[in-house]
Amino acid sequence: MADKEKPRPEPDELLKLAQREEAAKKRGKLTVYLGAAPGVGKTYAMLSDGRQRKQEGIDVVVGYAETHGRAETDALLEGLEILPPLALEYRGFTLRDFDLEGALERRPRLILVDELAHTNAPGMRHRKRYQDVEELLDAGIDVYTTVNVQHLESLNDVVSQIVEIRVKETVPDTIVDRAEEVKLIDLPPEELIKRLHDGKVYVKDIVGIAVEKYFRPGNLLALRELALRVVAGTVDDRMRSYMRQYAISGIWPTKERVLAAIFASPYAEKLIRSAYRLASEIDAELIAFHVETEKNQGFSDQENIWLNNALDLAKKLGARIVWVKGSDVAAAIADYAQKNNITKVIIGKPRRHRLLPSLSSSILINTPNIDIYLMDSGAPAGPPVKTGRRLSFPVDYLAGFAAVVAIAAFTFVLRDVMNQVDLLFLFLLPPILSAIYLGRGPSILTSIVGILAFDYLFVPPLYSFWISDLSYFFSFVIYFGIVVIVAHLALGRRSKINLLKESESKSIALYGLSRDLIAARNLEQVLSILLRHTRQLFDCELAVFMPEAGHLEVKAKSDRFEIDSEVTGVAAWVLANRQMAGRGTGTLPESPALYVPMAYEQIIVGVMGIKGEKNLLASHEQQVVLDTIAGLGAMALMRVSGFQLPVYS
Repeated sequence: MADKEKPRPEPDELLKLAQREEAAKKRGKLTVYLGAAPGVGKTYAMLSDGRQRKQEGIDVVVGYAETHGRAETDALLEGLEILPPLALEYRGFTLRDFDLEGALERRPRLILVDELAHTNAPGMRHRKRYQDVEELLDAGIDVYTTVNVQHLESLNDVVSQIVEIRVKETVPDTIVDRAEEVKLIDLPPEELIKRLHDGKVYVKDIVGIAVEKYFRPGNLLALRELALRVVAGTVDDRMRSYMRQYAISGIWPTKERVLAAIFASPYAEKLIRSAYRLASEIDAELIAFHVETEKNQGFSDQENIWLNNALDLAKKLGARIVWVKGSDVAAAIADYAQKNNITKVIIGKPRRHRLLPSLSSSILINTPNIDIYLMDSGAPAGPPVKTGRRLSFPVDYLAGFAAVVAIAAFTFVLRDVMNQVDLLFLFLLPPILSAIYLGRGPSILTSIVGILAFDYLFVPPLYSFWISDLSYFFSFVIYFGIVVIVAHLALGRRSKINLLKESESKSIALYGLSRDLIAARNLEQVLSILLRHTRQLFDCELAVFMPEAGHLEVKAKSDRFEIDSEVTGVAAWVLANRQMAGRGTGTLPESPALYVPMAYEQIIVGVMGIKGEKNLLASHEQQVVLDTIAGLGAMALMRVSGFQLPVYS
């Protein structure tokens, strides 16, 4: 009997392998020294390995090492080249931090950068040190770095529950996931506590309460287990990748997809972290899903912050963001889940009982063969969190009330001409019109006032609110039910119309931009069109930078966009790194303008600088529009130049 044919690797996996190998040639390798808690010896292990690499003839530089005056750790620095720290003046103090520019100019083969989760001093290029590390890796420099498990973003809630302390400095899990190697630096809890009492452990934010809260044996055991899981997860990812590449049996035949439904809630970030942990455990794609309804227009500033923070966190954790418009949240989630092969939907657990069907039950009914997870927000049951949302404008209620008064006066004049049924039907007009033009609240108010007015004027005994015949009571209940149903349908219709109008206006604007760009015949026309349409869409000032003769030039700008060396420097950084920077981002956030790379199919031809009164990255939709404008502009610039631009590819 012939031997079974040896399984062949999947073409997609071979392609991914080739792409990773090609990218690895340009990108530096990252090694992460992961600890369960401060004081386990991460810096010591990193410096020891750095000295070993130095002895092997590798060019090693210490970019930043925090020894906290420990003699045994300081001794490891002897013989190693140390990059001078960057000194910055801030509010009368001199702050010393890692010098990214100096490291890029020195360009060693390997650089040691301690404390990956550190927040940089104000005024530095990046807000977080992990962003510095990312730029070093993109420049082809290998990096050794250290981090504790409590700083991983997806574990932030879990750690805070264990140690009862909220860790503020976090790094995206994707940084660790992309590491070439993760080394676990471990100590038994008893030995770590002894080191703490001996003064060998430094905990930056929790010195005063470290012993009684953080460094408890139970806490340290739990943190130790979390660290072991993280390392095991990275090893498992590499093992499964190897099995896929070489067609080793045992790999799941389909890709799991996890959808996390995100709302404007203070618990949205915790939901994202929980969803990320679930997706990581089952090797699933994570999708952060938000349904924009008419309620979004009335969000308070705090609600917008909650929503944007959750979406930003989802991006940091590598999730795909999907933002749709609709009037029925449950229907939108169910429809997307069924059409996109979603295997699991995650939503927050209801915090109180409802008379009407809840969102979770509606999704459950409409998503057969899809698992629904209700994640605990950790919030106490009770009334919703106050957001400062404003009530409907009083004029709407006054208008509805005035309509009832008018119809009551009109029907009172005709009371001898029309019967009671016809008169009651006339009283339906104010609630229905209020539902269509004013909203649900004014509609319900007018229905209640209308019932009272009809009872007072036309139901015996007249000119009192007493009902002598019980049949009138049932008529009023039916009347009120009809008003509620009509108001609900009218509100849904109005919401859809408003959302369609908003989407249509954006679509028309982008269509106009693409139409005009297609008609453009030269560089000047393309730049003029970009300026005009972008300023109309965002009410902003705009500048377009393009490379020429080895340096960056301003090709077009609006009158009030001021250009100086700092502005040009930010634009040059965006051009070289193919990433957004400036206001609203984590890179050079103090800049008054946002800088967007103009790229098409991995080819970047320029940079758009956009300066407005508001943060242009405040909503996901605006980010999509900005990316679309930049992409359309890049395509047009390449077309009119005959694809001969001095591009960065």
